[in-house]
Amino acid sequence: MIPLELIRELEMQMKALRIGGTPLVRAQKLEKRLGIRRLFLKLEGENPSGTHKDRAALVHCLNARDKGMKKVTAVSCGNYGAALAYVADKLNMQARIYIPKDFAAPRRAEIESLSSEVKDVDGDYEYALRKAAEESTANKWYNANPGGVNSGLDIFAYTYIAKEIAQGIGRPPDWVSVPVGNGSLIGGVWHGFRGMSMKPRILGVSNNNSAVHGVASGLRTSLNVPDLKITEINEPLSGNFLADPDEAISAMLDSNGTGVEIPDEQLIEASRVIKLEEKLDILPASAGAVWGISKLDSRNHLFVSVLSGRGHFGKH
Repeated sequence: MIPLELIRELEMQMKALRIGGTPLVRAQKLEKRLGIRRLFLKLEGENPSGTHKDRAALVHCLNARDKGMKKVTAVSCGNYGAALAYVADKLNMQARIYIPKDFAAPRRAEIESLSSEVKDVDGDYEYALRKAAEESTANKWYNANPGGVNSGLDIFAYTYIAKEIAQGIGRPPDWVSVPVGNGSLIGGVWHGFRGMSMKPRILGVSNNNSAVHGVASGLRTSLNVPDLKITEINEPLSGNFLADPDEAISAMLDSNGTGVEIPDEQLIEASRVIKLEEKLDILPASAGAVWGISKLDSRNHLFVSVLSGRGHFGKH
């Protein structure tokens, strides 16, 4: 259960920091190009640091502050780290971001510019999570990692996306397409709709991701991607070790939805087409949430694609 006081503080700070309440826009040119009856885009890139992760960063920083902790920690390839650094800076706190050495981490300089720390880790994502958890416990820092001791707050933060979608279109969508990384975003969106007694079908879209690979293979569990290849394009999505795989799988299957795998070249093409047709600069890993719809047998529905991040980062 989330304390009522924390919920009230979160909603107040969301307004103060302009986090959430992101645009929901009709994409008529994409409808025509992809043969979709009706398509709305939820532009999470309009959050201050450029991704949906500002929502989770805010609730974790507020929870940490309420517990008397001034430093929050997390593992990130860049976007979550930038979100935590941004929110921590606004709340006079500090973030410590762990980056596995094999990650491209294109937002490192941005994180460091916000008076936060970057800790390079000689290991993979799973090892970095363990390292962050160990050092957080030893130093009494707040663990803001997905799948960690406070991970339920990630799911809760993302329920607001579902609420905003339902309010924006005035009815439940037939399908909601969501990029799948660790599983917390798609899980939170699904929980949000269930909390309103709505049951849109959830389409999970990813690349080299064990949860989506399992569902796309007809299973009800994660399935490791053979010869997993993480690139700068698919880095926000990929992994055989995920923090919240069960949340992702439940969202896709309990909603009678499905999962679709989109290779790098199609993610890039999706980003290009969205920019051409709708004049929106969208991160390729996020743009797959539109491209995945074109893989379905029927597109004669009302769809919402959650576009989780904008394409180029900087001052906003």
